[in-house]
Amino acid sequence: MLGLEQVLSDELLSLGAREVTLANRGVSFTASEPEMYKILLHVRTALRILVPLATGKIQNEDDLYEFVRSINWLDHLSLKHTFAIDCMSFHPTMNHNIFLSQKSKDAIVDQFREKYGIRPDISPKDPDILINIHIAPDGMIVISLDASGKSLNQRGYRVATGPAPLNEVLAAGLIKMTGWDPQTTFIDPMCGTGTFLIEAALMAKNKAPGLLHDDFGIQRWPMFRNTLWKTVQQDAREMVSKDVDWIFGSDFNENAIDSTIKNLQKARLTRNVQVRVGHVEKIYIPEGTGLIIMNPPYGDRIGDMDALHELYPRIGNTLKHFAKGYKAAILTGDKQFKKKIGLKHQSRTDVLNGKIECDFLQYNIF
Repeated sequence: MLGLEQVLSDELLSLGAREVTLANRGVSFTASEPEMYKILLHVRTALRILVPLATGKIQNEDDLYEFVRSINWLDHLSLKHTFAIDCMSFHPTMNHNIFLSQKSKDAIVDQFREKYGIRPDISPKDPDILINIHIAPDGMIVISLDASGKSLNQRGYRVATGPAPLNEVLAAGLIKMTGWDPQTTFIDPMCGTGTFLIEAALMAKNKAPGLLHDDFGIQRWPMFRNTLWKTVQQDAREMVSKDVDWIFGSDFNENAIDSTIKNLQKARLTRNVQVRVGHVEKIYIPEGTGLIIMNPPYGDRIGDMDALHELYPRIGNTLKHFAKGYKAAILTGDKQFKKKIGLKHQSRTDVLNGKIECDFLQYNIF
């Protein structure tokens, strides 16, 4: 995800990955099978984990067919497994992803027909094996298996949503980017449906996000080792801390707070996060240090711009007068925000919130 490459790299290293290398909106690494299972369960800032099968270079669709067919798919699929292909091409002429996916599918099923006379089924919505194909502008191709299956931001706790939900992976990555100490106060005074709060609580409890569900693509692979998986899960459960009571959230919208409570209940975090209805200027800030983070509305999806531009300096005044000793971090898609808040930011990072280009601004409140 744009802007989170270094955060993800650091996290992967902490989870035992090796040969970690930054790429455009991604990170490559090596890991053993036990390490891969651990990463899938614990990683907070990755959307997908792809396991490369083959790399090469192609010039046209016929090359694509031959390259895909050159892989021994009988090692990765069986007639009992369904599969689907997720193709993303940036090539100037090979740029019809649906057609390229169809061509690749033909190469795989033809291999099975030649061997068995029959073929495995396609399941676009819920495949056992999800195959990822990436074609670069110069024709370089990478074919991978998607170990995550569904996107890893789908933690399983979002049962209630609002008009502008924050991606869970983005929320976790931004929290990590601040350097927040999970043993110190955490406040989101514009919490919406609670994504920042839940991701912070999971960090503070040292609870792997993958423990919230048990539905990973790798679990359907023919070579999946279930006994090893159960061991890694149990190790993760034993790492969870129970005593967390320094995470606070508020929002002026009662419906948003109702949604936050439902999501906290689903994540089993209601005892660890305190929330209430309240305006950003009335936030509770305990003495000491910690992080205040927020994602104010920025007009593209919510809010009247004039009203928002009146709100921004009030946010700045609240932080200056009541949050001394804290770090503040604000995600905004409104380029006027940093001018109107009345505070000087220590850092600014470009990130994408969905398709909206945003600033992630960090402040030290003295």
